[in-house]
Amino acid sequence: MIRFAKLEEKHLELVMSWRANPEVAKHMFTDIEQDIEKQRTWFHKISLDDSYRYWVILYNEIPIGLVNLAEIDWKNRRCTAGYYIGDMSYRSLGGVIPPYLYNYVFKVLKFKKIYGEVIAENANILKIHELHGYRQVGVCKEHVLKDGHFHDVIFIELLADSWLEKKRYQRDIVQFD
Repeated sequence: MIRFAKLEEKHLELVMSWRANPEVAKHMFTDIEQDIEKQRTWFHKISLDDSYRYWVILYNEIPIGLVNLAEIDWKNRRCTAGYYIGDMSYRSLGGVIPPYLYNYVFKVLKFKKIYGEVIAENANILKIHELHGYRQVGVCKEHVLKDGHFHDVIFIELLADSWLEKKRYQRDIVQFD
């Protein structure tokens, strides 16, 4: 039902359209231009860098969003993680996606930590993160300039032990291409 396919160049136009959607972009730290050449440049950069991994989320083989690991630190076994549902008709699946990614990070890659940043106004994702065991580790006031004004950013982390003790999600495992 849910599968994660490695991001390929053939996905770039779709991903660009999702990422430029105001419903997706409003929660992102950066905005993108609808420029396929810039999208290709970005794709080639991340494809050559061992500290990034991107997958298209497929639901019944329909592409619905994107999930990624970034700032992968293989030595210290930590990374950041992100995802979004780009096809708004599947937005209700947003809370279902993270357990698959966390099980991959902690059970397959054997990492110790996922850490990240969330724009403070993104209350829904903060609630999902809290449900999954993240803890807030700090707040930076007026940290990101977006849409003409500054936003607070909340720093979060999820430790492997905190995740693995949540038995309810441990069977949420799928193949990552």
